[in-house]
Amino acid sequence: MLVQKNIIISIFAVALSLLFVTSANAGPCRNNGWQPTFVHDLQFADGPWYVTSGGSFQKLRIRNGSWTAHACDLIRRSGVRNRRGYTTCQAYTRIQCGCQRGLSERNSTCARFLRQHNRSLPVTNY
Repeated sequence: MLVQKNIIISIFAVALSLLFVTSANAGPCRNNGWQPTFVHDLQFADGPWYVTSGGSFQKLRIRNGSWTAHACDLIRRSGVRNRRGYTTCQAYTRIQCGCQRGLSERNSTCARFLRQHNRSLPVTNY
């Protein structure tokens, strides 16, 4: 009985920690401590967008309900901006920022993105 209780507690702890990790990945950037490779607008949800080496933004295109193939191609060709948190291109969402007006302008990437992104754009196929 004690073993079952410990297993249940362990499963609950892992599930709870995953919840916090997922929430942290989706949260807005608030300062320049992190320079994301991908951004998304928390108000006009039409992304994610890849941050190019020239500082512009390329909207990811979708294939089979997923942006992963396009994200992986962009990472293979142009890399990531900040390797902290990077594992594989399939987990590209770990190297992104949510950009929220009134909160994320202190992050220079989000500030540039939010200045030019003022409406939702349609998703195209990859």
